[in-house]
Amino acid sequence: MSTTRASSTRAPSDARLRGLLISLCVGLALVVAGNSALAIALPDIATDLEADQSELTWIIDAYALTFAAFLLTAGLLADKIGRRTIIVVGLSVFGAASVASAFAPDPAWFIALRAISGAGAAAIFPVTLSALVDAYPPERRTFAIAVWSGVSSAGAVAGTIVAGVLLEWFWWGSVQLLFGGVALLLVIPSLILVAQNRNPRLSADPLAALWSVLALTGIVFAVIEGPKLGWDDPLVLAALAVGIVGVAAFIVHQLRAKEPSLDVRLFRSRGLSAGSLIVTAQFFASLGLFVLAPQYLQLVEEFTPLGAALSLLVIPLGVGAGIGGSVALARRFGQGTPGALGLVLMAGGFAGAAVTLGEGAGASIWMLAAALAVFGVGFGMGITPGTELIIEGLPAERRSIASAVNDITREVGGVLGIAVLSSVLLSSYRDEIAGVLDGVPEPAREVIESGAGAAIGASEAFGPAGEAIAKAARDAFAIGLGSASWVAAAVLAVTAVVCIALVPPRRAAAAPAAIDAAQRVAR
Repeated sequence: MSTTRASSTRAPSDARLRGLLISLCVGLALVVAGNSALAIALPDIATDLEADQSELTWIIDAYALTFAAFLLTAGLLADKIGRRTIIVVGLSVFGAASVASAFAPDPAWFIALRAISGAGAAAIFPVTLSALVDAYPPERRTFAIAVWSGVSSAGAVAGTIVAGVLLEWFWWGSVQLLFGGVALLLVIPSLILVAQNRNPRLSADPLAALWSVLALTGIVFAVIEGPKLGWDDPLVLAALAVGIVGVAAFIVHQLRAKEPSLDVRLFRSRGLSAGSLIVTAQFFASLGLFVLAPQYLQLVEEFTPLGAALSLLVIPLGVGAGIGGSVALARRFGQGTPGALGLVLMAGGFAGAAVTLGEGAGASIWMLAAALAVFGVGFGMGITPGTELIIEGLPAERRSIASAVNDITREVGGVLGIAVLSSVLLSSYRDEIAGVLDGVPEPAREVIESGAGAAIGASEAFGPAGEAIAKAARDAFAIGLGSASWVAAAVLAVTAVVCIALVPPRRAAAAPAAIDAAQRVAR
């Protein structure tokens, strides 16, 4: 299969390579931090836009949902149409939607614009590594990949800190303005520096994209709205049915397609299945935590946005230690051992947080910090083995597909984690807050039941009695987060047991070459 290259075959200069590396890594950081940065602003958004807990969940999930749904298709289009074209379109869509969302008049508009931003992010992400791999000569590729990996890992925390700094002096929309403005500025260097490499004979597989969108949208909508509307509500049941049909149709389509975008038969590989489960469970738990923990720190502990962001730095410190331990364990025992151990440590961190949060608003912040540190160690220990098992579970000629599986399982796990854990928190919150609502007028009751942020804001209208409502809301939120933490711990522990059974016998461990790592991008 021939490949058309619009760029020159001449090796790019050092200055051009540096410019390309900087611009693509900035674009990668924007995409990775797209949710974590906004999570720190959710309490302010809830107050300003009068958003309830379900709408706050959708503000985050709308971005993650479209990102996950269009990631595979965007990677294929980048190879078919051209990488420069796709990343420029992605930056333009992401940037314009982010800027517009800063002025959203209500939650519905904000959610819609966030969904559009997610679609743009899906077009940016797969190009950031593939363009670097194409541009850098083999002897210098290791450096470029190392920088890309570092930005990919640190982007979420860095975005949270940047957002925390902005919120010290400006309103929540400043976060969206900054991220959107930087994305629009990146269009110019992308037009100049990114090569237009493409293979016009590839199939974009639009039907697979349609089924995947229906599957994810239906299932996630049902998970988010189930606690609010009731699990027997016709709309929830209809959404769940659409999701199940979408999953079935996607599988059937991939089995029948001559050139499937994601051949589901590949999951017969035990390594691929185990790696996919590890990555899915990790991001199911971690993205839910990154969305809910900042709300807890601000609503219950009454930290400032910047204080909440800095408090979460304990997580990357643990991640660094976990990565170091993972390398040593993998060399001796294979990837399965650090992968499973990482999940167990993450589960232990969540269990510790759940026990501490069971005390309500009086929970020890130091015990929570210790639990988050254990979680971070586990996350760092499991992140590389999960990816390696996916890559090693497939033959070398299918590793671009393996990379797509890695990216998609990460995003799908994150979307479902945010939805499930937020729903568990809200259900528990409503049960806990019910005890102080006797005699409260129905309109005010609905506001208080919608979430802790709204309840604390509404409590001011009740005079001295409002202090009891605000305290009860903080207690209920803490206990609800504890319930969600127990669910995350259970999912991680069960996944660890399954992965131990699935992981193939240990083979001689070998460090992947730089060119091998470069092939992991979804194209």
